[in-house]
Amino acid sequence: MNYRKSFYLLWILFVVGMVLMYAYVAVGAMALAYVGVLCMIGGFLQTVKFFRCPHCGALWHIRGGIPKVCPECGKEIR
Repeated sequence: MNYRKSFYLLWILFVVGMVLMYAYVAVGAMALAYVGVLCMIGGFLQTVKFFRCPHCGALWHIRGGIPKVCPECGKEIR
């Protein structure tokens, strides 16, 4: 998986997790809360593994989005 897919998957899993957490509040089924938390944890873990510079392998900050230039090695990201 590349860094771009990883970044988008993080936000998709975060939104799905939040929707499931809100569904838990509305319905009261605890299983929805567990699945929502697992989605968010899974999104975070895959981001830690794959949201890295393709040149030097440095982990990027999630809050900044996909950088145009790697903050560690300075090479341009396509």
